[in-house]
Amino acid sequence: MKYLTTRALILFMTIAAVPTQADEATPGGGLAKDIYGSIEDNPNGRVDLGEFINFGRSIFDSMDSDESGHVDFSEFTEWDFGFNFIAEEKGQEQAYKAAQKIIFAFWDRDGDGKLQLKEYHKSMNWDFNRADLNDDAFLSRNEFLEGYIVNVAYRAAIAGL
Repeated sequence: MKYLTTRALILFMTIAAVPTQADEATPGGGLAKDIYGSIEDNPNGRVDLGEFINFGRSIFDSMDSDESGHVDFSEFTEWDFGFNFIAEEKGQEQAYKAAQKIIFAFWDRDGDGKLQLKEYHKSMNWDFNRADLNDDAFLSRNEFLEGYIVNVAYRAAIAGL
């Protein structure tokens, strides 16, 4: 997994460029909204970087099922918010699995097949900044739903885009 294939990179860039609507009618839209709501420590319609990182840390800890201090690809794909069930329901398991491989490959910065906490933390920072479209150091619900790459990639895969 050290290097992404050209095809995978093109797929990722295509997914990232697809505008998504995170309303209840879009596959995974309701789930994505629920995830955003669970990130906010003080529900005010905005998530700061600290809340985002804390949430990500709890996710990392729960993904690390063998408590090894890193998350391998198997642990990464076994842990899920529920997008996998939606992908199955929509007949998009292959596209969803491809999106998982791409996300993992981007986060696994040294290409060793394991996400170290440091790599994951850097990725969470990068993902937050990428999604913060107005550069105000907060993610609105809309920025999270339409800019956080995990939401965008998984929902695009589920929708068959």
